[in-house]
Amino acid sequence: MMEFYQLLKGEFLKQKKSFLWPIALLTPILAGGLSFINLYLRYDYFMSLEANEGLNSWNLLLLQHHFMWFLFLPLVVTIFASMVHYIEYKSNSWNNTLALPVSKKKVYLAKWFIVFILSSIMILTNGIVLLIVGRALGFPETADFILISKYIIYQMFAITSLISVQSFISAEISNTNIALAIGFVGVASSLFFAQSEGLSKFIPYAHTIYTLPDPTINTNIPIQYGFSFGIAFLLIGIFFFNRKEIG
Repeated sequence: MMEFYQLLKGEFLKQKKSFLWPIALLTPILAGGLSFINLYLRYDYFMSLEANEGLNSWNLLLLQHHFMWFLFLPLVVTIFASMVHYIEYKSNSWNNTLALPVSKKKVYLAKWFIVFILSSIMILTNGIVLLIVGRALGFPETADFILISKYIIYQMFAITSLISVQSFISAEISNTNIALAIGFVGVASSLFFAQSEGLSKFIPYAHTIYTLPDPTINTNIPIQYGFSFGIAFLLIGIFFFNRKEIG
């Protein structure tokens, strides 16, 4: 356990001055700002729509915000996974990292967890920003902490599959541009996959679409399939990383 802690601490130090931390904080602030402007200008219009009948202000905020966030989140997670591995290829330090008296499995897990931590910080910040936006807009209802909490939890489950897939790709492919391109294409294609609920269950890039806590959305997809695929691809990634020879 102490070895893993030291590896994780090392990953934090490697990313200490990187642009990943600002991205984790600024992305939800940007998305929240856009949602604030959107509802500030069109709140009455949205509430008057028949399709939004029965929604309270917090439901409406999450619905409008989710139209952006389901793309922002997986795109940034893809960047996190790619950049955490890219730093090893860029500095040619894989040999030094793997020469440490620890197993490759722990090295891989440390990188997986740093991506998960960065992504979790972004998700939690997004939840806080949404509460601030709702208060700033003067919603008549009290803050819906349960709704926001569900949104956060569903996203936590959804990103596990994406992190595992992109970490596997980023560890196997030394060209970061290719790893990023695969992730971006996957995210861009997620709307197409989401047309079929049966298909999107097996597409990690589409799992974040189903994180909106709404009766019309099957939130079991991120909980069941996001987590299951996350564990499966994590094990696959560890298996291949253990066999990897880096010259």
